Amino acid sequence: MSERFIVRVGAPGADAAPDLWGLFIEDLNDALDGGLNAESVRNGDFEFNEADREGWNALTAWSTVGQVEVRREDPVHANNAHHVRVTGPAVLVNEGWDGVGVAEGGRYRLACFVRAQGEAARIEAEVGDGLARAAFVADSGGWQRVEADFTAVAAGRGDLRLTVPAGAVVDLDCVSLRPIGSDGEPLTFRPDLLQALQDLKPSFIRFPGGCVAHGVDLENLYHWKRTIGPRHEREQIRNMWGYHQSRQIGYVEYFELCQATGATPIPIVAAGVCCQHTPSDTRAIPADEMDAYVQDVLDLVEFANGGTDTTWGKVRAELGHPEPFGLKYLGIGNEDQITDTFRDRYARIEDAVRAAHPELTVIGTTGPRSSGPDYDAGWAYARERGTPMVDEHGYQNPRWFHQNTERYQAYDPAEAKVYIGEYAGRSSKVRSALAEAAYMIGLERRPEVVRLASYAPLLARVGHKQWEPDLIYFTADEVLPSASYFVQRAFGAERGERVNAVELEGVQGEPVVIPREGTVKLLSNGSAVAFTDVVLDGNRLPQVVTGPDGEGVLLGRIDPAATDLAFTAERSEGVGGFVIRLGPEAPQSFLEVCVGAWLNKMTVVMRSDDGISNDEDGPVHWHGVRTGEPVRVRVNLEGPRVRVWVDDELMHDYEQDLRPEQRVVAGALSRAGERGTEYVLRLVNATHTARTAAIELPEAGPVSASMTLMSGAGPDAGAPGEASPATLVDVTTEGDDGIDLDLPPWSFATGVIRCVG
Repeated sequence: MSERFIVRVGAPGADAAPDLWGLFIEDLNDALDGGLNAESVRNGDFEFNEADREGWNALTAWSTVGQVEVRREDPVHANNAHHVRVTGPAVLVNEGWDGVGVAEGGRYRLACFVRAQGEAARIEAEVGDGLARAAFVADSGGWQRVEADFTAVAAGRGDLRLTVPAGAVVDLDCVSLRPIGSDGEPLTFRPDLLQALQDLKPSFIRFPGGCVAHGVDLENLYHWKRTIGPRHEREQIRNMWGYHQSRQIGYVEYFELCQATGATPIPIVAAGVCCQHTPSDTRAIPADEMDAYVQDVLDLVEFANGGTDTTWGKVRAELGHPEPFGLKYLGIGNEDQITDTFRDRYARIEDAVRAAHPELTVIGTTGPRSSGPDYDAGWAYARERGTPMVDEHGYQNPRWFHQNTERYQAYDPAEAKVYIGEYAGRSSKVRSALAEAAYMIGLERRPEVVRLASYAPLLARVGHKQWEPDLIYFTADEVLPSASYFVQRAFGAERGERVNAVELEGVQGEPVVIPREGTVKLLSNGSAVAFTDVVLDGNRLPQVVTGPDGEGVLLGRIDPAATDLAFTAERSEGVGGFVIRLGPEAPQSFLEVCVGAWLNKMTVVMRSDDGISNDEDGPVHWHGVRTGEPVRVRVNLEGPRVRVWVDDELMHDYEQDLRPEQRVVAGALSRAGERGTEYVLRLVNATHTARTAAIELPEAGPVSASMTLMSGAGPDAGAPGEASPATLVDVTTEGDDGIDLDLPPWSFATGVIRCVG
C-alpha cells in the first residue's frame, strides 16, 4: 500500500535566484587532459617529469623503436623545454589515453613541430593497424609547425605510430591529434562530455578550482596569463593531484566553454596564499610582490570584460574573441585558513577589485567545511569587511543533508550572500543523490541568502580518480553519469521565477538516536602504535599494539551514550596517526576519533551513518603524532555530548546532531506560462515506503503535469565509476486543482504542472 501525503503549494514569495545552479571544473581525476580536452595524444609535448609523479619522464606514454633521444637544446619555446630527436629508421609510439580512438569516416588533424637535421624527411603516421593514415614532411632549418588531415577508414582504438625513414634525423615536439569539427577546425572539447555539460544547462562555471587555483606552493599557483596564447607557449606545471597539467584547457578555453554552455564565468583566483591542505605550512606571496599580483587579477577582469581599446581586451580580441566574455563574479581564495597573512593578502585584492570594478560581485571564502574554526573565522572576516558573497563548502554524508534542508532559513539575508561552491553526499549511491536533492530544494527555498551552488567534483576518468564521488564518470568511449548527475540536470532543466511556500501534511521526520550498544576499537593504518595505561569505563586494560595493516584491536563493549576511555599512545614506526572507533558496526552509526588526521596535521571526530562517513567536529590543527613521543588521549561520551582531550588539551567538545532527518521533501516554484501560471515541482522520497503525493495548487481548474521520475534502485545501489543504477521515466498525468503523483521508494521527481483550461 502507498502512503498518501499532501503537498500544499502556497503563494509565491521571493524571486528565485536566477544563477543558482552551475558547474565546478577543476583539473583532478584527469578531468581535462584525458577528459574534456579533445586531445588524443598523451604527453605530446614530452614534458611529463618526476615532479609530476614518481617514475614519470619525458617519454612517459611513449614507446620507441630505434634511436630516440630526449633533448633540451634550442626548444620550440622556453615553456616547452623538451623535444625528441629521432634517427631513422625509428618509430615513436604514443599510447594515448587508453588508446587513440577514431570513428569510421571521422576526420582528424595531426599537428606537430618538426625540423630535419639535414635533408627533408617524410614522416608516416598511423593509428592502430591501418585505422587511419597520414604523412607530413619535416624540412631542414628551424622549427616548423606542420599539419596533416585524414579520414579514418574504420572505427577502433590503437596506438599512434610516427615512422621516421632510414637516414633521416628529425626533431619532433608538440604532437597533437584532434577530431575535426563541422567548421573544419580541430575540436577543443570532447563532444560527448561537452554534451553532458550542456545538458545540465548551467548558469555559471567555476574555474580553475578548488585547490588547483592556489596550488601546493607558490611555484604551483595558477597564474592565468601563463595559460593563454599558443598552446606550445603555455607554462606547464605539476598538478597538485599528482599528475601533469599541460593547460591546453586554459583561460581562453574556459571562457569558450562558458559560451558553449550558456554559462557565466566565475574565475577563482588565489588570495595571495597557497593551499592550506599541504604537507608544509601555507606560504604567502611576498609582500613586495603583491602589487604585481593584484594587477594580474585586475588584468584578468580586463581580459574578460574590457573593450578592444584596452590592453588585455585587445589581447582577447587577438585570440579570436573581440566581444567581452561577460564576467559578473570573481572569487578570491579557496578554503583558506583565516590567518593574519591571509587577511592582509585578501584585503589588498578585494579592495582593488571593488574599487576598480564595483559592477562585479566579489566572493570570499569560509574554509573547507560548513562549520568549524575556518568557517567561523571566514564569516567573521566577511562581516568585518562587508564582503558581498562568501563561498561555503560542505562534503557531508546523506544524513547531514536530510537534517539541514532548512539550514539557510537561519541565515540573515542582510549579511553576505552565499555561494555553495562545493558539496556532495560523499558517495555515488542513490541515497546520496536523493539527499542532495532534498538539500537543493532547501537551497532553492532561500534565494534571499543562497545565490549560487555547484556540485563538486564534476568529472572523473575511470581508473584515474583522486577524489570521489564525482558527478560524471567517463572512459575512453563512454560517459557514465551518476544518479547525482540526473538530480543536477533536473534542477537545471526546469527553473521558476518565484519561490512558492510549500506545506506538507502526513509526513514526519526520521528520528535520529544514539545507538544503545557497541564496541571500542583502536586502529593505526600505516603505522605501528603501542597503547598503554588503557582505562575503559573505570577498568584498566592490558597494553595493546596496532600494526600498519589497519586490522585494529578490539578493546571491549561500550554504551555509546556513556563511555570514558583514556590511554597513552606511542608510535614506533610509520608516518600517520591513529583512530578510535566507538559504536556498532556499519551500516549502524558510529564515531571515529582521528588523532593525526589529514597528513598527520589535525584531529577530527567523524561519524558514519548508513556506511558513509562524515566530518562531525573539526578538524582542529595540531602538531601531529611523532615517533617515540607519547600522546595522552581521553574520550568521553555522555549522551549526545562528545569530548576529546589530547595531552590534557580539550580539542573537541560538541553535541551530536539528533534532529530528525527530513526524508520526504517537496519544493515548488512558479513562472509565467502560455495559459497562466506554471508550477515547477520537486519531490524526494528517500524512504523504503511507496508514497502518493497529493499536490494541491493555489488556483482551481484543470491541470496537466509532465514529470520525470528517477527510481528503480535501492538506496545503496551505485558506485564510483559506474553509470547511475536508477532509471528515468517520463510521467504525464492530469487533475483538477492539482494532481496525484506516485513516488516509489527511493525516488525523485521533478517537472512542470500547467493549466489546461
